[in-house]
Amino acid sequence: MNWADFKEFMTNFRTDRIMQQLEAWDVADLSSNPWFLGGFAAAILLAYFLGLRATSAFLVGIGGFALAVSWTVAQGVGTAGIESGGVYIIIGGGTVIVGLFIYLLFIKSE
Repeated sequence: MNWADFKEFMTNFRTDRIMQQLEAWDVADLSSNPWFLGGFAAAILLAYFLGLRATSAFLVGIGGFALAVSWTVAQGVGTAGIESGGVYIIIGGGTVIVGLFIYLLFIKSE
């Protein structure tokens, strides 16, 4: 792989291309999809009650991040999304997710 190939590969990670891909995947509907929400809740509870604390914390982090991205994409992208609170959702959601992840993984003990 040379420098030109690397630069071509990195163009896939431009913000506009990432947002187009998220919209193509219809990520905005994840926050209202009962199968997604129920599936993650069941997986988290199953892992938690089986004593797999690290797995449960990992699932909380992944599911929470997916929901935060879903809510942010649903608010809209660009300056219109920022003005309607999209940034606050991703920052607040990320803070809650990281806090819950740290609590489940490090603080909660038996």
